[in-house]
Amino acid sequence: MRHWPKVLLTMLILVVLLFSAGYWYWQKTLQTLAIHNLQFGIKTLSLHQLQLKHLSFELEQPAVKAELNDLVIRWHFPSLFRPTLQQISLGSGKVILTQWPRSAPDKDPLAELNYSLPSNWQIPTQFPKQIDIKQLMLSLPCPAGQCDYLLAAQLQIAEQHLRYQLYGYDAASADIVRLNLQGDYQTVQGLPLLNSQLTFDDSISLNLAQTLSQQVAKQPDLLHASGNIKLQIAPPSPWLLQQISAWQLELPADAVAQFTAPVTLNSDWQFDLPKQLDLISISQQASGNGQLTLHLPSPLSVPGIGQLQGQLQLEIGLSDGELSLYKLNSELALLQPILPDALQQKGIQADIVNIRLYADGKTKPQFTALPVQVSISSQGATNLSFNSAAIINLIPPLSATLQHSELALQQQTFTPTPQTRLEQLSLHSQFTANWLDDSWQLDIKTAQLNLQHLSVNDISAKTIQLDISPSKFNGDSQFHRIDFKSQIALTLGSIKQTELLTQSWQWQADISGKLDLTTASQHELMVKGALSNHANLGINHQLEYQNKQLELNWQLDEMFLLAGNPLMASFTSWPALLEFSRGRMNASGSLHYTDSLKAQANLNLSGISGIYDRSLFKDLSAELNLNYDANEITLTTENTTLKEIDHGVVVGPLKLAAQYHALASAPVAGKMTVTQLLLQAMGGQITVQPVTLDLTKEQQEVILQLSQINLAQLLQQHPTTDLTGNGRISGTVPLLINRSGATIKNGHIAAESPGGELQYRPTGAENMAAGNSGMKVVLDALNDFHYSVLASDVSYSNQGQLILTLNLQGSNPALEGGRAINLNINLEEDIPALITSLQLSSKISDKIKQRVQQRIQQSSANRANGAKP
Repeated sequence: MRHWPKVLLTMLILVVLLFSAGYWYWQKTLQTLAIHNLQFGIKTLSLHQLQLKHLSFELEQPAVKAELNDLVIRWHFPSLFRPTLQQISLGSGKVILTQWPRSAPDKDPLAELNYSLPSNWQIPTQFPKQIDIKQLMLSLPCPAGQCDYLLAAQLQIAEQHLRYQLYGYDAASADIVRLNLQGDYQTVQGLPLLNSQLTFDDSISLNLAQTLSQQVAKQPDLLHASGNIKLQIAPPSPWLLQQISAWQLELPADAVAQFTAPVTLNSDWQFDLPKQLDLISISQQASGNGQLTLHLPSPLSVPGIGQLQGQLQLEIGLSDGELSLYKLNSELALLQPILPDALQQKGIQADIVNIRLYADGKTKPQFTALPVQVSISSQGATNLSFNSAAIINLIPPLSATLQHSELALQQQTFTPTPQTRLEQLSLHSQFTANWLDDSWQLDIKTAQLNLQHLSVNDISAKTIQLDISPSKFNGDSQFHRIDFKSQIALTLGSIKQTELLTQSWQWQADISGKLDLTTASQHELMVKGALSNHANLGINHQLEYQNKQLELNWQLDEMFLLAGNPLMASFTSWPALLEFSRGRMNASGSLHYTDSLKAQANLNLSGISGIYDRSLFKDLSAELNLNYDANEITLTTENTTLKEIDHGVVVGPLKLAAQYHALASAPVAGKMTVTQLLLQAMGGQITVQPVTLDLTKEQQEVILQLSQINLAQLLQQHPTTDLTGNGRISGTVPLLINRSGATIKNGHIAAESPGGELQYRPTGAENMAAGNSGMKVVLDALNDFHYSVLASDVSYSNQGQLILTLNLQGSNPALEGGRAINLNINLEEDIPALITSLQLSSKISDKIKQRVQQRIQQSSANRANGAKP
């Protein structure tokens, strides 16, 4: 008896140590699980069981609140320090999930293709031998708020044989079983055998059987796997439709009405497999066969995809890793496919999509070259047809090839952007494609795109054809880099735009380059092309973009204007009063962009003749240089020549050297510097002193220098022949130019020494002198006047009135012995009227005469309406 106190003391110490160790382990576990607000009430506690009246706690991730009642945990001690769970039972409880767990980062699916079978299939001894859940409410966050369900479960393990049952109920109708999962799992000779049955509200039933067994002794590294699966999905019950609505899954009412027959899936298999279940090991050692059959007699609505109907049959056989049998026949139809909103907004719509995969198995298949004939077609606003022979390699690194591929597409309307609309689009293409583990390649043999109508902002075009042949595209598997090379031919039957005259255009180009989506600085593009139109306007161009630098060069095809003016026939902004009748024209230029834009253009004119307004000009030759840099425009010409100008008065040739400089933001508010302006006129010349004109000012002054003007030729320009004479005239005329026209003030001209002769012999001179002795003296003097001084002040108004204050000094040898005569005469002339008279009376072109007559008629109409001329 005296040993009992020691025994009791020892047992008490062990219990205290065991309780301390358990409490320490319990706290560590709670910290690991991030459990908060733990509350519990112990009903009984012994060495073999723990009964909790209630237990509640919260978890952060996932966000869970749990309340458990009548929780019993029983265990026993096979050895002193190795307790084993015997039973866990729950009377009632409630688990509330307030937020779905955050999804883990996407895993590489290829990483899961290489794994080994477990070496131990035994049920862990630590697993409870019995679990009994009488009632557990599970509350889940759904679009309707919280959706509540009831669960009940039983699990029993006896000698490595596990039997399980799980029942699910709707909390609103707890007397009807909605979910029933039951089955058993056991190991035979250390390998698993699984049977499971699932029913879901009489709408879905699933039966699964799977067995692994050891092969014969001569093949110890192989396992025999056999099994089957049977799945049937019947038309949804009213309760299931209610749940689909609560979870806001897409299931249109017409889809439910059309789903009248159950979907069935059957599959069975028997294979000898290596324990290392990677594709390489399977391809070297596996043998056996399997089959899969899917039958959808009526449309089945698949959320987010559409309604699926059709059938699929697959048979596969292996012999020592080699495919001995391979047959595939899949004919599926996707009714009312659900396309992304972005595509639907662009006009992509289809009522049905047919998908056919076929392999007849006649050719010997291989894992490295598995053939599949692919056919996809659609009907509706988008009509698509795609056919291809695909070759798939299932041995890592995976790869696929599309051969003899053909794509045809017809689209009624397509709006890639709100401002862009394409109508009656059709596309036909033939191509091949290769996809490897780290790269891909697309080779387009031919591709033709046709459009009946295209509108982009204020541009519209009709009868458009785009040909791409041949073309090569390739890049990496992540589409971070894309290299391309292509030949393009684009034809526009007609194009309308405010700056263009309606006609056909063509563009041909060779394009190559690469796109690097990881860094824009690595983009490259090279284009070599030619643009032309029906009016024979042609522009060759070369574009290169590399390292954020853009270089564009262009050359205008030489134009021979005798056959027509392509510029005038192409652009609406061509001056309506300017017409070319002969000559040659060509131009070239370049554009460079790095951090800022720089551009230059050269225009060469040779032997240009034509009409501008009411003037005829001949043999214009010029070289114009245009430069744009840092928002500044400079236009320069060094040696512009014009042989003749006929505006009723014939003058020429003309020489000009000038430069114009302005800001691009105000192109007509710049400065023009004239370094040379020389006009040969009437045996002499008119020059402009070097001057800089500031177009921002209200008025500019240009000094005209007249030199050695032949008086005889000047008088010949006047429509009357009453006055003749000879001599040379020079002078200086300040020309004031403003927005309302040109004026002259304080101009002065005078005859060169030694003077000359004037003869004024008007018809009816006798009548003019009759009764006026003074007039008779003047007429007699001017009948043959030899002058030594002929000088005049000159002024000219905005209204076109030329006023000459003329001073004549000289004599008539036949009058009064040639005594000296001094005459002061004021002359006024309406220059526009004089020019009009000269133009109508001369041999100038009919086109100019027609314009003169139109101008006269318009002026008469304006005066009749009270307008000032």
